[in-house]
Parts: sequence; C-alpha cells; structure tokens
Amino acid sequence: MYTLTNLNTGVNYKSDVVKAFQDAIVSEENLREGYGSTNFWNFVSADMHLELSTWYAASYIDEAFEYMADLEEEDRAAEINALKCA
Repeated sequence: MYTLTNLNTGVNYKSDVVKAFQDAIVSEENLREGYGSTNFWNFVSADMHLELSTWYAASYIDEAFEYMADLEEEDRAAEINALKCA
C-alpha cells in the first residue's frame, strides 16, 4: 500500500483510504450501475464512507474521493485515447 498526495492541496491520503477507493471502483455491485455513471460514483463514495467513517471525518473522505475519482477518469480517458490511436 502507499499514500497518495493531492498535488493541488498537498494533503496526503493514507493507504487505507486509497485501498477503499480502489476496492470500490472494482466492486461488481458498483460496476453493475455502469462505470462512470452517477450511480456508480455515488456507490463508490458510499462504500468509502461505510469503510472509513469510524476513523476519518466525512470531509476528508469526500475530498479523497473527489481527487481520486478525477484521477481515475483522467486515466480512463487516456487509456481510451491510446486505444483509438493504436
């Protein structure tokens, strides 16, 4: 596991927060909602809150979710563009 640093704010997201996000984006239940759909992201956020709210403030979880979701969407767009160019 590793930490992730938000390059905009300098906040470090701990490994358990990163893992909660990574687990939630590959969850079959969440993927049934349609990757990238509003419901998908709502489920990912809810999973993170369920797993992490005992230890972290909701604002920290929300901030981590928003940052990692943006990174995930950027990565996904880059992968799609690379496939189109191949």
